[in-house]
Amino acid sequence: MSSLKTAKHLPAFSHTVKGWTIAVTRYEYANFYHTLTDFYNTYILIQSFNISSNNLTILLIDGHPSGQLDKTWTVLFGRVIRAGMLTKPAMFENLVWGISGYDSVMNTHSSNDLPLVEEFKQFVYQRYQLRTRRKLNCKKLNILAIFRRDYVAHPRNPTGRVSRKIKNEEEMLDAIKVLLPSHNVKGSQIDLLDMDKQLELIAKTDILIGMHGAGLSHTLFLPQHAGLVELFPDYWYDIHFKAMARWRRLKYKVWKNINSSNELSDYYTLVDGKGIAETVFEMKRDICS
Repeated sequence: MSSLKTAKHLPAFSHTVKGWTIAVTRYEYANFYHTLTDFYNTYILIQSFNISSNNLTILLIDGHPSGQLDKTWTVLFGRVIRAGMLTKPAMFENLVWGISGYDSVMNTHSSNDLPLVEEFKQFVYQRYQLRTRRKLNCKKLNILAIFRRDYVAHPRNPTGRVSRKIKNEEEMLDAIKVLLPSHNVKGSQIDLLDMDKQLELIAKTDILIGMHGAGLSHTLFLPQHAGLVELFPDYWYDIHFKAMARWRRLKYKVWKNINSSNELSDYYTLVDGKGIAETVFEMKRDICS
């Protein structure tokens, strides 16, 4: 508020931005979880002010460089402009200040419910023109493990190093296939895909498996019957995605490494494939009961 200034008379301006504008300050602009809170906050404002997406401009008032999630802003909300690209004074017909990402109700992980969570899911799928209905087929489940791997998401992390990585990915998948031989079991570094392809994959997933990380934000877009199996190294625990599963009324199970000798250099964890497979088997039983 300290950066705002009032005036007795209307200042000179070169053009008017018609309709509604939502001014958004992004913080973790390259992180899917934090960007998802920005998407959700913006959706809540659209519903609160009854704004049509055809009459909306998103004004990004942060100074972040372009990132791989920028395109999703355009798909979901239409016109996006950056404050830094405005070279002349502009008049905004109706301006709404966005909700700070860290102040999102999506960050209140102890709450029992998230307002309009199912409506937000449908909104995202509709904007991508994807179908969301998948019937549960317990004879042929789609089981997806998403892998955290080093990648350069933004210029502030030039090494691209991430933590909470699985050392023995294929061994874990093989163990799941042994216990669930008639089901579709696959692994993916999902962040390498465009968002429409990510959502297509998630819409068909019955059981999602992954180390705690931003990719598990896709819990918000799983089918209503689905389950989440979240993995943790011995040095980490958090409840972001347990909360998401609770808000969606999905089944949730957790596996945590309790053997410190399985924590290897460069943030790799040697996971217990058999133990995780048994957890996935229990999840299959729960969602099919």
